[in-house]
Amino acid sequence: MTKKLVNNITELSNLEPFNQVISGLIGETCWQANLSYGDELILHFGKRIPYSQKSMIGKEKGAWILGTQATQWQIDSPSETIVTSEDDSEIIKQRLDTIENSAIAAVEVNYPNLALSIIFNNNYKLVLLPNNEDGEEGIDLPYWEIFTPHHMVLKVGSGSTWSYTSSDSRSSVI
Repeated sequence: MTKKLVNNITELSNLEPFNQVISGLIGETCWQANLSYGDELILHFGKRIPYSQKSMIGKEKGAWILGTQATQWQIDSPSETIVTSEDDSEIIKQRLDTIENSAIAAVEVNYPNLALSIIFNNNYKLVLLPNNEDGEEGIDLPYWEIFTPHHMVLKVGSGSTWSYTSSDSRSSVI
């Protein structure tokens, strides 16, 4: 069953239900930050949950999981940029530790492009910078998505659209 709260952000007030979902991240700790297939950023927050798939026995995922897909991002300190999605993957892997084991102090969404900023309690900030220009025709991948502890997934896509739908944990590969 799919539940879409808002399909297109046309005014600032459309962000209210969106913000209610992502505000659940505040206070959660990022205990794992890494790169997935294609060097996409994946962050695990909150309670550690064992995977149910036999192939993943002994591994854990976060109650909250943030993933990027073809979206530029950067991690900033108060005085400089620490690392960006454009850096070499080995450098990225080394510098992701700046946000690991840090709690989320605030979450902000920019209107109208739905750029996400996550501010950590150690004064580092992760900024996701979606390219809201039309992508390739027929491709409908989200710029970023957040899996929640409520078996739902929030997906943000092109044209300032988003959806909040049921996620099937059995098919999740993150």
